[in-house]
Amino acid sequence: MENAIEVRNLKRDYGGFTAVDGVSLHVKRGEVYGLLGTNGAGKTSTLEVMEGLARPTAGEVRVLGGDPVADRARVRPYTGIMLQSGGLPQALTVEETLTMWAGTCSEPLLIDDILRDVQLDHRRNVKVGSLSGGEQRRLDLACALVGDPAVLFLDEPTTGLDPESRRRVWELLGGLKDRGVTMVLTTHYLEEAERLCDRIAIMHRGRIEMEGTKAELTDTVASEIAFS
Repeated sequence: MENAIEVRNLKRDYGGFTAVDGVSLHVKRGEVYGLLGTNGAGKTSTLEVMEGLARPTAGEVRVLGGDPVADRARVRPYTGIMLQSGGLPQALTVEETLTMWAGTCSEPLLIDDILRDVQLDHRRNVKVGSLSGGEQRRLDLACALVGDPAVLFLDEPTTGLDPESRRRVWELLGGLKDRGVTMVLTTHYLEEAERLCDRIAIMHRGRIEMEGTKAELTDTVASEIAFS
């Protein structure tokens, strides 16, 4: 299967601090790839380079065959990005925000459909600043989806959501997976990774320490039953 994303020996420095230290990975078309790790492990720094929002200090990144920075005009129309924090204008309504975002996309989906998918259709006339934290996260997701992306980057997509909303987002992302959308996501929820991801990489101090399917990762640790 052809790779949608290829990362080779990626390094990203901030001054004298190395946030990403020689990461290599690939994501097949239609695959969901999870990046797990503690805060500061390098997950978001890795994701930002794949998204084309930052240049690597060293190494090479290819998304859909192109450099996400140098070939941005060719790559960006086919990618959707949900940042860890959206920072959307607080004075616009939900509908105005998504309409504005759709105007930047080459072939946007219908706004009514997206609002219904993220369960914000009943809040379309509410200003962003009046939304709850969970509702704002769902609006961030709507902005990532409105361009009908082939590759979707999700940085902690369900943080701040209540359990029911989180379950609904998982169902939505599962439907995208069934349609063949390639996804890379970071998460702190093990249940989320187990439910959505085909393969998982565990990062620590800027490196990938372990990588594989759920079965491959669990097989690295012996099972032990103790009783008295």
